[in-house]
Amino acid sequence: MSEQHRTPRRPAMLDAEDAEYIIGDEDPAEGAALAHTSAWALMGVGDDEFGPEAVARLRGTIRAEGTDVVADMWSRSPEFTLPGALWRLYLLSEWYRQERPLVDARFEEGSSARIIPGLEQPVTVPDLPGVMDEVDALLHGHRTDDDLAEVISAAARLMRVLAAGETHGASWIEDPSDPLAHPVTTRAKALLRTADELDEAARHAEVGTLN
Repeated sequence: MSEQHRTPRRPAMLDAEDAEYIIGDEDPAEGAALAHTSAWALMGVGDDEFGPEAVARLRGTIRAEGTDVVADMWSRSPEFTLPGALWRLYLLSEWYRQERPLVDARFEEGSSARIIPGLEQPVTVPDLPGVMDEVDALLHGHRTDDDLAEVISAAARLMRVLAAGETHGASWIEDPSDPLAHPVTTRAKALLRTADELDEAARHAEVGTLN
């Protein structure tokens, strides 16, 4: 979908100037609004309070500076929302970037599993670099909400493969001091639970009900 106005599917937004210079906040309602603003603007979607020019500026900033400038705002968002889904994709992207040899090894081991929980038989193993390229393209504003369902679903399938190996199983981040340690990544069976959450988000995105 091209950058445009449409009926808001999220809380009332902050004004464009505030969103352009994204900063942290302490107010939960304001934080949720800003998380949704940045997430939908990243997809090229604005509304009456956050128009095409503001959307373009935010996307340009993220492309130039990286997703880090907005990702932390998504970290408290529920899994059934767009910012919540983007936060999970961001964690996966950072894990792949920071620990690629480990992720590659887990993917190779998982790919050889006879049964991968959550994937139909016969299993079609996703292309690891290809999926991660699409995730990064989404996170850097090079895709739109028309691409959401496909990219989120592919990431969920990838996580199921990463969880299928016997060496590490469905664990994700086990060291609480790891920079990526978060309630999403350190919980029991983190990869499978996150894959379930992303699958649900993808289903909502497919029918236009992702908040």
